[in-house]
Amino acid sequence: MPYFSYLQINLGLVTLYTWGIFLGLAFFVGFFLFSKVAKKNLAQEKIFWLTIFILLAGIVSARLFYVIQFPYYFYHPMQVFEFSNGGLTIYGGLVGGLIAGLFYIRKNKLDFWPLADILAPIIALGIFIVRIGCFLINDHQGAITNLFWAIEWPDGTFRHPVALYLSLNGLVIFWILLFLKDKLKKPGQLFIIFLFYYSISRFILDFFRSSNTFLSDPRYLSLTISQWISIFILLALVILGRKLLTKR
Repeated sequence: MPYFSYLQINLGLVTLYTWGIFLGLAFFVGFFLFSKVAKKNLAQEKIFWLTIFILLAGIVSARLFYVIQFPYYFYHPMQVFEFSNGGLTIYGGLVGGLIAGLFYIRKNKLDFWPLADILAPIIALGIFIVRIGCFLINDHQGAITNLFWAIEWPDGTFRHPVALYLSLNGLVIFWILLFLKDKLKKPGQLFIIFLFYYSISRFILDFFRSSNTFLSDPRYLSLTISQWISIFILLALVILGRKLLTKR
């Protein structure tokens, strides 16, 4: 594939940013699906406020997880608030959204695991949609490859379309969770499977990223921050999942 980067759409006085469009679309689709499915468990007002809590906390945390990777922001703290300078991270959004969701659920004395199971495939679909935006702006530089679907970068190198892999991975997770949702008996199993699959797949897919260019993500002991987070989540799931994944 030839190199491309569709950063924005200019409509006269209005400029729409491609990645922002897909981020907004992901939240809109997620809210619509969550409202439709969760109405059996929650009143519409609680669905709305739970979604708002998750949305706001997810964006703040996603930004925070991004900026802490780069010492640059320590010396330029005001640029932390410039979302056009860098972006957000999926794991940051998951952590922030999870903490905010737990806070709201406990405050309102709701049952966490059934709601988490409802959200699991919705989050996977959101990842698929957001990563389409990443693919269109081409902000994830892949490792060099000879595969025929590689992207030819301006410097003449052929690289993995990492964002496309991440997007399709989200779609695969979505369909797997839809297939399993009526087959699992214990609350929380679907959400645990989502975290388990995503952590493993993200750990593997990050090896297809570039590692030695100025566009590369920082690495610590040869692994990206996302890979280290994946390891931490997998270790936590070994402890938590032993109970939730065991049949009654």
